[in-house]
Amino acid sequence: MTTRLDHIAIFVKTLEDGIDFYRSVVGLGEPIVRAIPELQIRCAFFDPGEGGTIIELVEFSGQSDLAPGDVVVAIEVDDLDAALAHYRAKGVRAFDQPPTPNLPLRRGWVLKRDGHGTVIELCERGAVARFVRGAAPS
Repeated sequence: MTTRLDHIAIFVKTLEDGIDFYRSVVGLGEPIVRAIPELQIRCAFFDPGEGGTIIELVEFSGQSDLAPGDVVVAIEVDDLDAALAHYRAKGVRAFDQPPTPNLPLRRGWVLKRDGHGTVIELCERGAVARFVRGAAPS
């Protein structure tokens, strides 16, 4: 199973404050902002382009186990079904999340309790970058 870091997501209290910090202090430039109302989130993606790692900020308006400062490590996989089966075969609870109208990506999740305190997101190779850059998912 070939994997690599796809992106990281950082939960923030307010998207505007997070954007200001990561744009002006960290120097990541202008983000691409997307609202995903069906998941009660707004996201800002700092995309360095080909070969770089996307940094995503997430503002959640609902109830969540995640709090500002929590980080999601997103792993890029060749085959999401195979990756989910691999995690499950190792005794890890891995969840499958179907696409939504505003986030047309199928993803897998390993929650904090099973990921040694870290949430792991499993993403099909290239899918997140295509979504951030406005291309239709393949």
